[in-house]
Amino acid sequence: MIAVTDTITSEDKFNSYIQWLTSVNSGLKWIKLSYLLENIKDIDKCSGLLITGGGDVNPSLYRCPKGHPKIRGVDCKRDDFEKHLIDKAMRRNLPLLGICRGMQLVNVHFGGTLIPDVEDAGYHSHRSKGEIVNRHNVTIENDTSLMKIIGAKIGNINSSHHQAADKPGDGLVVTTRSDDGIIEAMELKDGYNNQFFQLIQWHPERMVKEESFFSGNILKEFLNQASNYFS
Repeated sequence: MIAVTDTITSEDKFNSYIQWLTSVNSGLKWIKLSYLLENIKDIDKCSGLLITGGGDVNPSLYRCPKGHPKIRGVDCKRDDFEKHLIDKAMRRNLPLLGICRGMQLVNVHFGGTLIPDVEDAGYHSHRSKGEIVNRHNVTIENDTSLMKIIGAKIGNINSSHHQAADKPGDGLVVTTRSDDGIIEAMELKDGYNNQFFQLIQWHPERMVKEESFFSGNILKEFLNQASNYFS
């Protein structure tokens, strides 16, 4: 049973995560976790946690001025709900995968900070616009769990975000950067407790099969670890 956090604002985007998960195992069981459903206790019967994308993280959680003009879609109830989920997952050593906003929230919850707006900070745009998908290369650090999972040094990913991790949170290490230096993936230092714990900035659930090798191995390992969790 995989716990998948509610994207809140878009059922279509939520369903894209489910389609991605079940692309490997059509019989996979999953449950949506949301403050709207008041079902945080259901994490106790799950063997993996996927934290999805969405609006920006509450800037007060990483000491960013609230009035920043580019911050949008803040949902404090969602932040609080998912922070509790992260704590529960860590206590149980659940396999955890954070995607886009999921990566950013985990980083902030661990004491890290975010770049409020990538372009304002002087980087090239990392946004996609409508049907025009922004893509770029990333490089994975050697001797990381992510390198072992993917089995490749360089990959090409989609890019659809205006914020990014800045200072890594306590216990997190950067595993992947884009060519312009933006953090694209993080994990726990030294493979803490051998827990599957991967945070990625791109959206593998939006990549077609022909593009998915780079992210497909992440999904397979996540589900493999989850399937063995209670054994």
